[in-house]
Amino acid sequence: MTKKVLMVEDEKNVILGVRTCLDAVGYQVEVVEDGEAALDAVRKEQPDLILLDLLIPKIDGFEVLKVLKGDPVTSSIPIIVLTAKAEDEDRQRAMDLGADNYMTKPFKPQELWDRLKHYLPD
Repeated sequence: MTKKVLMVEDEKNVILGVRTCLDAVGYQVEVVEDGEAALDAVRKEQPDLILLDLLIPKIDGFEVLKVLKGDPVTSSIPIIVLTAKAEDEDRQRAMDLGADNYMTKPFKPQELWDRLKHYLPD
């Protein structure tokens, strides 16, 4: 069964790099570029995992995280925050809101792959 990953990201180069990596291993990747579109996409078809940037338009990633983790229907979807926000307080806030993992950009593809395998085992 193909694993579905929703990527919430507005930087084209990050989208291209992550999508290339995930496509290569057979994941189905949907990309949305703002928080409003992220919430709509999750409600339409729940992904197996969400990669969430915090610095996105319309509704920021913190609010998206709060909404998704606060809803019993979506709270169990693993969310890996993938962001340029490297401050300890940002990491702590995301984890307090329910993020399952937190990675900062730039990142190594192998590190992302290792974390994905943890949440999406074969």
